[in-house]
Amino acid sequence: MEIIGIIAALVSSASWALGSILFNRIGKKVSPFGMTLTKGIIGIGLLAVLYVLKGFEPIPLNAAGMLFISGIIGITVGDTLFFASLQYLGPKVQIIFFMMGQVITAFLGILILREVPFLSQWIGIFITLVGVVIVLWNKLFNESSDRKTNTRGIIFGLLAMCCFSTSMIIAKHAMITVSALSAVIIRMIAGTAGIFIYGLFTKQLITWMNPFQDRKMIAFFFLSACVVTYGGFFLGLVALRNLDVVIASTLGATEPLFILPLAFFILKERITLLEVLGAIFTTCGITIIVLGGALF
Repeated sequence: MEIIGIIAALVSSASWALGSILFNRIGKKVSPFGMTLTKGIIGIGLLAVLYVLKGFEPIPLNAAGMLFISGIIGITVGDTLFFASLQYLGPKVQIIFFMMGQVITAFLGILILREVPFLSQWIGIFITLVGVVIVLWNKLFNESSDRKTNTRGIIFGLLAMCCFSTSMIIAKHAMITVSALSAVIIRMIAGTAGIFIYGLFTKQLITWMNPFQDRKMIAFFFLSACVVTYGGFFLGLVALRNLDVVIASTLGATEPLFILPLAFFILKERITLLEVLGAIFTTCGITIIVLGGALF
């Protein structure tokens, strides 16, 4: 069963990378708000199928409340900022940049949960930051780059990562008594409801959904959501079921290594040496963070 877990983890990582490329294309016609709302609606439907197959479970009220708050922060706000950042930075840079989310989560763990990293994890944090800096430096100071646009992407990205990390810290307490699948569904319902209510108050719902009058756009978005939900999320759960958490998490941190060849073959983008180095550094750094004290 271990080989199944390894394959599932790697395919899951590749699916998240592919999903970024697909959503980047969609974002050229659909606003970040529209993408968050539509992804949530489709995601709830797709995950509901898994939930019915798995069977229902009782969910404590306090856990549901924490997951609801987590969904508002991580999906309503975080996903919208993520999609905005994706359009400014592009999938290639953003995937590597967002590896820094692990670093932000580690620091929030120190401040909120009093979780002190091992020495090896501090080394991993440093290596990850080096990889991110290499890629962002190349993006910002490339002669052909638009620094204003890239700076906006970085700011939106940092805010998105803070939202993701905060939401996961909150969800961590709730997941002591709730399964991962139930937690994800509750968070997605809360996040989708949040962006829907925001759209009602701002009277922007129709504007957000206008691009989906094109049936091809609906089909493409549905395909993208399937790649992320089933390929990314579901196979990630399969990996966790068949592997130790450390191994599954380590293999799941290989997204930067997948995004470069995918960007080359699908988007026909040129891959630079600095981007390759950044991908290697961030992957190694996250691996060390995940492995933690086991290395030293």
